[in-house]
Amino acid sequence: PDDGQMYPGTVIKDNGDGTFQVKWDDSDGGPEDSPVKVKDMKYPPIPIDKLEVGQKFIGTVRSVREFGAFVDMGAETDGLVHVSRMANERVDDPNDYVEIGQEVDVWVSDIRDDGKLGLTMVEGKIGGGGGRRPADLTSFEAVDPDEWLSGTVDNVLDFGAFVTVTLPDGSASASGLVHISQIRDGFVEDVYAEVEVGQEVKVRIVNVDLERGKMSLSMKSGFGGAPAAARPPADLSAFEGIPSDQGLTGKVAR
Repeated sequence: PDDGQMYPGTVIKDNGDGTFQVKWDDSDGGPEDSPVKVKDMKYPPIPIDKLEVGQKFIGTVRSVREFGAFVDMGAETDGLVHVSRMANERVDDPNDYVEIGQEVDVWVSDIRDDGKLGLTMVEGKIGGGGGRRPADLTSFEAVDPDEWLSGTVDNVLDFGAFVTVTLPDGSASASGLVHISQIRDGFVEDVYAEVEVGQEVKVRIVNVDLERGKMSLSMKSGFGGAPAAARPPADLSAFEGIPSDQGLTGKVAR
């Protein structure tokens, strides 16, 4: 209709010209059906009582708050992705993970009697409940910061990568953040160009926050270089005959 409002209707055929013939009730006595362009059509909202826990949808972030994000996934009401359900790792600031207008994959995690809808961006995090207790990182606190551990990239984001590391004896595993500044020497413009999910990497533990359950990792050595295989000693025989008081011209390499 010309008034710009949305009205319920039923598609009766495809006109083959980019429009669909839609039948609808015109209170002003107009034609019972008319051609409608796809851009002017919208699916009716999904009733809450038709939703089931575990269903997957593609939604659009409508607002971001300190406790999570509200996502429109086509239901009668927007659903809340709680901060604890945005990622496998701990999330301190939802703005680091989502932004208004962003399309995200969500799963229905909780349907309350008052009509409120809970969503998750992590498949498998289903059911009621709020935030999670901080991860127990006690086993990692005593690890020497110069010791290299094997890890696997879990998640890649604009500001860094989350890596799951396992202690050498296999007694414990936990996820930590390799900040973008700790991926390699030099400036890293695009984290996605450096690492990918599932990639095996070598990391060092640079900080463990037991209270918050957070662990900071680095893929750089303590002097800023990446781990390298041991090299044979340099051949310095050419310098043996040079007098100790003779000056030489040199260049700082590092």
